[in-house]
Amino acid sequence: MINNGWVGDYLASRSRINGHSVAIYDVDNDINYTYSKLNDRANRLANYFKEELSIVKGDRVAYISRNRIELIDGYYATGKVGAMMIPYNARLSANELIQLINSETPKVLFYEDIYEDVISSIKNEVNVEHFIVLNNYKEDNSQYTKIMNYNNKPIYCKELDLEDIHLIIHTGGTTGLPKGGMISHRSELFNSMNEICTWGLNYEDSAFIILPLFHTGGWNLLTLPLLHAGGKILISKQFDPKQTLEVIEKEKTTLLFGAATIFRMMADLPEFENADLSSLKWVMAGAAPTPINIMEKFWNKGIKFVLGYGMTEAGPNNLSGVVHFMADNEMREKYASVGRPMYLTQAKVVDESGDEVEVNEVGELLWSGPQIFSGYWNNEEETNKTLVDGWIHTGDMVRVDADGYYYIVGRKKNMFISGGENIFPPEVEKSLYRIPQVHEVCVFGVPDEKWGEVGKAIVSLKPNMTITKEEIQEILKKELAKYKIPKYIKFVDDIPKNSVGKIVVSKIVEEFGSSDDN
Repeated sequence: MINNGWVGDYLASRSRINGHSVAIYDVDNDINYTYSKLNDRANRLANYFKEELSIVKGDRVAYISRNRIELIDGYYATGKVGAMMIPYNARLSANELIQLINSETPKVLFYEDIYEDVISSIKNEVNVEHFIVLNNYKEDNSQYTKIMNYNNKPIYCKELDLEDIHLIIHTGGTTGLPKGGMISHRSELFNSMNEICTWGLNYEDSAFIILPLFHTGGWNLLTLPLLHAGGKILISKQFDPKQTLEVIEKEKTTLLFGAATIFRMMADLPEFENADLSSLKWVMAGAAPTPINIMEKFWNKGIKFVLGYGMTEAGPNNLSGVVHFMADNEMREKYASVGRPMYLTQAKVVDESGDEVEVNEVGELLWSGPQIFSGYWNNEEETNKTLVDGWIHTGDMVRVDADGYYYIVGRKKNMFISGGENIFPPEVEKSLYRIPQVHEVCVFGVPDEKWGEVGKAIVSLKPNMTITKEEIQEILKKELAKYKIPKYIKFVDDIPKNSVGKIVVSKIVEEFGSSDDN
């Protein structure tokens, strides 16, 4: 196959077509970046990688940062030299970051200055050759400003193949650390085609990116597809619901994607009622179930609101309602559905024997297609469990109605989602068991008005030992990201079990599944 640079050459290709069009608008600093300017910046960074840091094909370049232009620079620059980009979630604990970094061994780590304390706490524990701080934009003498004055000669990796890995995006695991999903140039390209062809994206479209760029949703839901299509994205370092309403109204953006929590925050604002959101072609929610009362608030403003579904390993764009081809009554009738498979997505729903189920029967959802991932970094065991004969086993139980609309029924594994973050109880339970006073635990998700779901822990203590809820939560802060720490803790004398001594989560949820400490 003839090499065209893939990700490394996309900006040059786009610049030939509409290079003077605005590609990125930095809301925080009121700065526009055209496609030609982005290509220029990426060339400068890529040449710096190659000539000053000796970055070669297959090396890793990591970031710990909120949504800033430097991450866009890094995405295209790593593509130009054939390196892999790893955006880390800054909300992870120091211990989690240390383990991930030492497994994935990035040669350089860029970090935003607000995370200086985090970097200081891990710097001597990780094998990273270069640390580069991202300062305030106004500091003209910063190291990154000097990088942006480096030579801008065109550069691309001649040996690059579509199957080479470009992104490592982390996703939750059933136990232990998040897993590093390996996303190839092929996956990124076909994922973008999936959106462009399904949703009809074009150079007139724009979106305010309100998901973080350490998530697959931040990159692969609208950001990269719109940049392929010649559209415009808007970025801000931190999500603010009021700012989001103001930006949509002022900039007349056409698309918006987020989690249910985000839309609840927006709809609850007093400004929401009078906000002019008429420029939006559609709003789409994913990551967790969205209550109909939130959707109704948007519908009542004449905004089309539908649901979608995806996962890091499968695109993530897999299912969605397509408002261009849905009448309003169908959109409302199918409000609980996550839509139909997208243009390039192959899907099937199977029973325990692997046979496809009938209409409206429940089974496990499986994915395939050219947009799927290549496996987990340094984790062959989990890769083989998830990716079998070209099909990704999601662990999600679904049913498909007679019209081909998919509905998420439950999860095969005991996972819950809080504010768009996947939380796996075994990881939380493992940390709880390290507390000396704890005898047995069971963790599960319970409904929460703000976050969709939050964690609840049922805890029995060892004889003659005591500890408070607050003390447990304080201990967990040292090992777990804040969103993983149970909001509710119920102390019991003995955790219910079945006749053979096994903790049965469904029975415990039935007895203690209220959203409180009882």
